[in-house]
Amino acid sequence: MSESNKRQVEFESLRGLSIVLLLLLHSEIISGSAFGYSLDPVAKFIGAFLLGSFFFLAGYFMDSSVQRYRNDVLGFIKSRFVRIFPPYWLSLIFFFIMYTLKRYEQAVYLANLQAVFSPEFVKPLLTLWYISMLVVYYILFGVMLWNTRSNRSLLFAAVGVFTVSYILHATTGLLDQRFFRYFPIFLVGIYFYRFESVRKKLLDLSPFYKTPLVLLGSAGFLLVQFKGLSLTNGFHIIAVDFFILSWVLLWLSIFRTSIGEWRIWVFLSVASYFAYLFHRPIWHGLHLVTDPEAWGGVPMFDFLPGTVVTLIVGYFLQRGYDRLLAALHLK
Repeated sequence: MSESNKRQVEFESLRGLSIVLLLLLHSEIISGSAFGYSLDPVAKFIGAFLLGSFFFLAGYFMDSSVQRYRNDVLGFIKSRFVRIFPPYWLSLIFFFIMYTLKRYEQAVYLANLQAVFSPEFVKPLLTLWYISMLVVYYILFGVMLWNTRSNRSLLFAAVGVFTVSYILHATTGLLDQRFFRYFPIFLVGIYFYRFESVRKKLLDLSPFYKTPLVLLGSAGFLLVQFKGLSLTNGFHIIAVDFFILSWVLLWLSIFRTSIGEWRIWVFLSVASYFAYLFHRPIWHGLHLVTDPEAWGGVPMFDFLPGTVVTLIVGYFLQRGYDRLLAALHLK
């Protein structure tokens, strides 16, 4: 297997792991407590890692796409638009049925701008904020990537955008606070694609070095939780991002082994986007036709049959959508 293909397998596996963790988290099966201890810190660990993984992967593959579309900006915009918006709009139909929103809030969600206006000005919708944040990052980093010609100038531009965004948030309340947590992660994903030699060295690091990094990152995130630092606190951002990146590095390294060759990761990776968009509507529909209590309660029902159904539906929806795009010559 070539190095290029090997990397693809690693990232597919990481995406597959992340979608399973997301469904685990959203099922709330790990909410509450165990043996007298709250599981909330565990849920926060899982949530930060899986979302950080998604944004890291998005940054990595965005730069890959930008290199292909370097001389075709409109082609890049079209490719991102057809991949993201039609499935997103379809999912919105179900969310508008499930949740009561004012007309101006619906307009914000249709434009996919909730990451800019939520939660200060519009009602947050569970799950969908990630897609909006992704679009915001695509726009901001797209402008930076097409207007910078070196890695140093990209870094300076990113620091400038981050600073201006921070001031904007502090003075107006615009931008979801999570913008500042995952902005550096997206940028690191871009650089991880660009610096192949550095990437290889990091992935080839001995577990002797990776294990302390993971432990240190986990301890830092735990300290942040104990102190109750806000999402925009500088130490909070640094600690959580270090935690995310240390675990991303560890899992990418694990997936370089035979574990990454398991075919289940390809299935999960393909299913991930539609499963992300539609898992709550699917679970809601299943609740209407099946008694969750027969499975031990809603959390257990959502995690077991609900997750299996969601992943199968997500896989075939993605395959079907890919074929539709190909038939329309949009892929």
